[in-house]
Amino acid sequence: MSIFALADLHLSLSNPEKSMDVFGTSWEGYIDRIRNAWEETVTDDDTVLISGDISWATYLENAREDFEFINSLPGRKLLSRGNHDYWWTTMAKMEKIFSEWKLDSMGFVRTNAVECEGCLITGTRGWNLPKSGSDFTEEDRKIYDREVERTKLAIKELDKADPDRTKKRIFMIHYPPMTRDIKRSELTDIMEEGGIDICVYGHLHGMAHRFVNNEGTGSITEYICTSSDYLRFAPVRVC
Repeated sequence: MSIFALADLHLSLSNPEKSMDVFGTSWEGYIDRIRNAWEETVTDDDTVLISGDISWATYLENAREDFEFINSLPGRKLLSRGNHDYWWTTMAKMEKIFSEWKLDSMGFVRTNAVECEGCLITGTRGWNLPKSGSDFTEEDRKIYDREVERTKLAIKELDKADPDRTKKRIFMIHYPPMTRDIKRSELTDIMEEGGIDICVYGHLHGMAHRFVNNEGTGSITEYICTSSDYLRFAPVRVC
C-alpha cells in the first residue's frame, strides 16, 4: 500500500484536437504510455496523487471520458487543481457529478485534510513565484497572495486533524513552490513551518525541466517534481 504521484496528465479523450502529441516526440502516444506505466506500477491497494492539469475540458460535463479513463486505472486517485483545469468547480458539485458517474476511485484535495495510508494530504493550486526583473504583474501578486493564504488554511486543516503532528504530511500543489533560481518562497516557509514532509508539484514541461530544484531548501520538506513528461509518464512512489 504505497502513495504515488503523477501530475499533468493533460487528457483530451473527448477532444483530440487538444492532444499533447502536438508538443513533440516526447509526448507522442502519451495516453497509452500513462496507462501502461500506471498499470505496471500501481496496484488497487495504492493511491496516486494528481496535482493538477488533469483534463483540457472547459466544463466538467465535457471531461467525463477523461475521468472515466483515470477511474479505470488501478488504485485510489486524489485530484487537485492546476492552471488549465477550467472544469474545476465547487467541491459539492464535483463530488455530486462523480457520484452520478460512478467514479468511485477518485476524490478531491482543496485545502482539506485527507487521510491516506497513515498520512495526511492537503493542497492548493499555487501560482508563479514573484521574481525581480520578471513580468510578475499586480494581478499575479493578487493571485499569489491568495494562494499563500490558502496554503496557510491547508496547514490549519492538517493541524485540526492531527494536532500532535504524529502523521506524515504531504502537500499537493501544481506550481513549483521553489525552483533552481528561487530557492525559497513564502510557500516553502509556510510548508516547512507546518511540518510538511513531502511536497509534490507539477507544471514544468520540456525545457522548463531545467528549473527543477532537486536539492530542495535544505529543510525537512522533500520537494518532488511529478510532471508527467518529467517522469516519462510513470507514477513515482513518494511514500
